Amino acid sequence: MRSLLDFIVRHSYVFLFILLETLSLVLLFGFNDRQRLAFMTSANSVSGTLFEWRSGVNSYFNLRRDNAALLEENVRLHNMLYELTDSQKVETARALSSQGVIAARVIDNSVRRDDNYITIDKGSRDGIAQGMGVFSPDGVVGVVMAAARRYSLVMPVLNGNTSISSKIKGTDNFGFLEWTGGDPYKAHLRDVPYHSDVKEGDTIVTTGFSSVFPENIPVGTVASVERSSNGYTLKIRVNLAVDMSNLGWVYVNSRTIDPEVEELYEHINR
Repeated sequence: MRSLLDFIVRHSYVFLFILLETLSLVLLFGFNDRQRLAFMTSANSVSGTLFEWRSGVNSYFNLRRDNAALLEENVRLHNMLYELTDSQKVETARALSSQGVIAARVIDNSVRRDDNYITIDKGSRDGIAQGMGVFSPDGVVGVVMAAARRYSLVMPVLNGNTSISSKIKGTDNFGFLEWTGGDPYKAHLRDVPYHSDVKEGDTIVTTGFSSVFPENIPVGTVASVERSSNGYTLKIRVNLAVDMSNLGWVYVNSRTIDPEVEELYEHINR
């Protein structure tokens, strides 16, 4: 015991250095968003391989469930195709054909933090870029926050910084979906005008106002509606369409903005 104490005393400066270095790193990455993002992005290249191996083991035992989900998705896509053909929505079909979708596997995920993140096994070499929308067969998942070469970091709906333009299906009444923490199965739709006809059970979908998500991707269903404290808007509690704790495969929307729209933005920003 005395030998151990003598050893610690002799090398006290080394232990003090390690302690201070660890504390400084915790403070740096814990309270600075930019440094934390840089660390998480670079760490993806290192930890991504470990996450991928672990996810591969889990996927092996979930093949039956994943195959069933893929079959259901194929049926849904075929039904959409038939609807487009039957109704002869030529312009819609033409627009859909210009949208690229990249399939990716979730290799790391969190749902119990204040700000959750998801890691997927596709990166910049696969065409993934920051700002692209991510969704599953059930609905909206989140937005790509950063893309390394082989992996990408996704900011999901279950993140306090996420705000997704959403509307009541079949109407033009829209607001912004936000998650305020706590229950990983519920979020809030804010800024919907108080005169909007919204009732429990209504479906919430994406607006398609930006290139992040196509229009009418499921977001959730209305759980409850009440008047906001400002009196001008509604506070809508939403049951999320996607179970974020049970994600296997996701789709990344790689559609680019129409060149004419980009021209307009450039003209405005001059």
